[in-house]
Amino acid sequence: MKILILSITFLFLVLFPSMAQEPRLSDELVFEERVFDFGEIKEEDGLVSHEFEFRNVSQKVLSINGVTSGCGCVQFEYPKEPLRPNATGKVKVTYNPAYRPGFFSKEVVVLSNNNANYNRIWVKGTVIPCQHPVSENYPYEYGSGLWMNFEVMAFGTIGKGGTKTMKLKYVNDTDHDMQLMFVVIGGNTDIKFTSPRMVKAREEGVMPVEYQYSGRFPAVTRVYPVINGRALVKPLVITCADPVD
Repeated sequence: MKILILSITFLFLVLFPSMAQEPRLSDELVFEERVFDFGEIKEEDGLVSHEFEFRNVSQKVLSINGVTSGCGCVQFEYPKEPLRPNATGKVKVTYNPAYRPGFFSKEVVVLSNNNANYNRIWVKGTVIPCQHPVSENYPYEYGSGLWMNFEVMAFGTIGKGGTKTMKLKYVNDTDHDMQLMFVVIGGNTDIKFTSPRMVKAREEGVMPVEYQYSGRFPAVTRVYPVINGRALVKPLVITCADPVD
């Protein structure tokens, strides 16, 4: 049994030598700087990049095997060809500030020497956010400045006596307050909710909508938003059905 274990261990080390020990900090690739601060950047300006310069200070040929980071917001470019002694190169780090307001600090790990060594560099800065179109989060426009995340709330199938709840999200995309209510057409009392009432200018909100299925009402119900006492033309459609239908 001991011979078998030793044989497997030896085979593993031969086939995967880079995993035989943890990578150690490289003293052969030397970076001129390890941290770069972008300062304040505007989200609307898009990607920002910086090149970190390094030198192979060893007496042997080295290669960068890869560059990694814990965030998909960071992209890399690095030399793919071997680096001779005293050769220089650059690792280009690009940061995407989209939908990432505020301060950021991202570590980047540069692997070299067949993944046996690593270097750590950082980019940081502060993103000044921009105003995004309301339709990005609320794709359905109902009129009078009201946008919502649903055009159809499909509750699917619910057995009689069963209950399901969904969240209706809304926003007042105007510079003035609005009184918002919802009116159910057809008297479907299976649909339960509490109207928002007052919605301030640019305010976002969430209204839980509960369907307590009794089987006594049609599968499709129209619910009309009412803003400042006036019903809008476009309805919110709510659907629900018994699994035997």
